[in-house]
Amino acid sequence: MTPLNEHSKMLLFLSVHGEEEGCLASSTFESEAKKMDVMWTSRSTNDASLENLQGSDLVIVLQKPGLPVSLQSLCPSWTGKSEIWDLPDTADCAGIIQKNVGSLLVRLILQGGKREPAAAAPEAKQIQKANAAPSSKDAVRVTRESKGRGGKTVTVISGLTLEEAQLRELAARLKQLCGTGGTIKDGKIEIQGDQCARIMTELQNRGYKAKRAGG
Repeated sequence: MTPLNEHSKMLLFLSVHGEEEGCLASSTFESEAKKMDVMWTSRSTNDASLENLQGSDLVIVLQKPGLPVSLQSLCPSWTGKSEIWDLPDTADCAGIIQKNVGSLLVRLILQGGKREPAAAAPEAKQIQKANAAPSSKDAVRVTRESKGRGGKTVTVISGLTLEEAQLRELAARLKQLCGTGGTIKDGKIEIQGDQCARIMTELQNRGYKAKRAGG
């Protein structure tokens, strides 16, 4: 049985004609609920006493052909939610239970029975931030410069509002794309050679509103 937490609800399978069907229904429910991340747990019993039923958010009575039962007749004091599943007295009983469990889980999910996603860990939030789309306020400029560089031409990307790790990642990508060297200076990326066209295309693909500037 899945451990309870403060949000879990209890489902009880009541099989008064034998324990086998109840155990099968409970194990099937537990397996499928875990896959679908539904915040219900379950147990089974053949004891219809009020003391045993208490604490259950829903009681499902498993009924066999020719042996009709009702929870009200078994436990008149019970006032909680309940329903009856009719099970065949055949080898297909497991299939019927599987089908009924699937339908039940859909109903529980529609009623808000699915767990809320866990809060992202600080590391995950940092990764999400690093992968986030660039801000629309980014005034990114791509400039070709050669003045004061000993006759060498470099392509300078300025106006980036990135953290250091993001800046390094982008610089590495641009160097790989252009097949040349480069560096980072004062928050700007410098790539060797006239690489404006390639760099503009890459930045625009990443969502930057990059513009050519200067030479």
